[in-house]
Amino acid sequence: MASFETSRVSTSEPNRRRWQPLTRLVFFAAAYALSARLGGLLVFPPEHVSAMWPPSGVALAGLLLTRSREWPGLLLAAAVTGSFALHPEWKSSPFMLAIAAGNLLEALVGATLLRRLVRFHASLDRVKDVLGLAGLSALASTALGATLGVGMLVARGHLALDGFWPAWRVFWVGDAMGVLVVAPLLLTWLAGGPARWAPRRRAELATLLVCLGVATHLVFRTPNTSALAASVFHPMTYLVFPFLLWAALRCEARGAALATAVLSTVALWHTARGGGPFAQAAFHNASIAWLQSFLAGASLSGLLLASALSERRRAQDEVSHLNRELRESLRTLAATQAELVRRERLAALGELSATVAHEVRNPLGAIANAVAALRRLAPQATEGPAGTLLGIMDEEVHRLDLLVNDLLDFTRPVEPRLEPQPLQPVVEGALTASLRSGGPHITVSREVDERLPPVAVDPQLLHVALTNLFTNAVQAMPRGGTLTARLEPDTRDGTPHARLTISDTGHGMAPEVRARIFEPFFTTRASGIGLGLAIVRRIVDGHHGEVSVQSAPGQGTTFTVWLPYAGAAHGAA
Repeated sequence: MASFETSRVSTSEPNRRRWQPLTRLVFFAAAYALSARLGGLLVFPPEHVSAMWPPSGVALAGLLLTRSREWPGLLLAAAVTGSFALHPEWKSSPFMLAIAAGNLLEALVGATLLRRLVRFHASLDRVKDVLGLAGLSALASTALGATLGVGMLVARGHLALDGFWPAWRVFWVGDAMGVLVVAPLLLTWLAGGPARWAPRRRAELATLLVCLGVATHLVFRTPNTSALAASVFHPMTYLVFPFLLWAALRCEARGAALATAVLSTVALWHTARGGGPFAQAAFHNASIAWLQSFLAGASLSGLLLASALSERRRAQDEVSHLNRELRESLRTLAATQAELVRRERLAALGELSATVAHEVRNPLGAIANAVAALRRLAPQATEGPAGTLLGIMDEEVHRLDLLVNDLLDFTRPVEPRLEPQPLQPVVEGALTASLRSGGPHITVSREVDERLPPVAVDPQLLHVALTNLFTNAVQAMPRGGTLTARLEPDTRDGTPHARLTISDTGHGMAPEVRARIFEPFFTTRASGIGLGLAIVRRIVDGHHGEVSVQSAPGQGTTFTVWLPYAGAAHGAA
């Protein structure tokens, strides 16, 4: 079913802009004529007015679903087609044209009031939309059409003057029934296009309508022969209300409007054929009023419940949306705070590193020079306990110098000068430098693919990063083991890379340790400050590469470094 939304059409679609108003005009004019023909079948004597007048709802829906500038054409087309579609004996009658004009005038007044006072939503998803439809259109504006229509019947001689008010009341309620039954059906199903429901929901709606039709048929099929039937309602009449509530709860306004249309169609058809609780006195004004009251109550009950549920659902969706935004804001705030803390720590660390480099390296240099001088001036002091103490001093001076270098490396901006060159010499240099501090029981296994293309690297920075990785592998095997270095080609996210894998057979890491090893200042060793692997990640990121770790307790550790080839690294930059 095509959508009849009134939103503006893009200027890039001239054909659609030209034909869409014409399509709406033809559709509603045809619908008005057909509904007028059907409404003529529900005309009962002696009032000669319809128990329900569908054209009222069609005209109102047509005006609410079209632009204001299209109203004159729609009203004219509906007046012409509707006047010739009335009861056969009324064809070409100027009085019937006047009645049709009054009907369209009430729709125009109702549509204007709804748009101006209620800001009407055609989807009927608000309680005030349903109340506005019932109050401003079904009750207020229809009085104008009833007055003109019954006045024409009296002037034509189809109705005596003393029957004006009884006929006016039936005419008025008949127009109101058209507004309450037909208009919601057209508004809810044409305003937003086809319903995007799951197949199970569509099957449920179909089952509901079938059950409602059967229940209404069972209630209204039996002819009433009692003289009091018109004033005594059978309790089975209310059997249809659970199905209306079911439609409103599960399918909201669209389901409620469709269910009401099914109920009204079956009830009016049986009543016209002499069946149901209203059939015994169907030719009396009071009986028609009771039938209309029953259908009006059913329609309003379903629509009000559906609109209330729609408002509740929208409120829940809004709360959920606000909660999601709040959670996202909290996550953003937490990330921003963490970034601020990190920047403050880096700033403080930078100041500390500058101070350490100036204030600590000078005493360290003096101590190192003094130790070297003692060894030259007193060679005999290099043996025995004095030599041991001098060796300890040398080691500690070297360790402190490494700590200062780590601080400076971490706080210094990483701006590698990438140059295409073979990666194997850099790996060999880092491995050789790391093995100098290793034990004698470490076995080294090298697997290098000689066909690797050049890689864009900064040799000095990458040497620092790889030395850290090889040193960690050596220190993880204090009792010896096997260190494996494998250099081979690989593809990462569709880009060719060189992959360096560094594996050891050491003690491995627990999952909670493995998750934090790249964090600055995180360490599990008594010596060191936990900056080595953080520096590794910064350097590898500066080379547009990646680094990852795999480890398990007692199963060793494997670090993998991916570095793009020279051309790929330039593209990544």
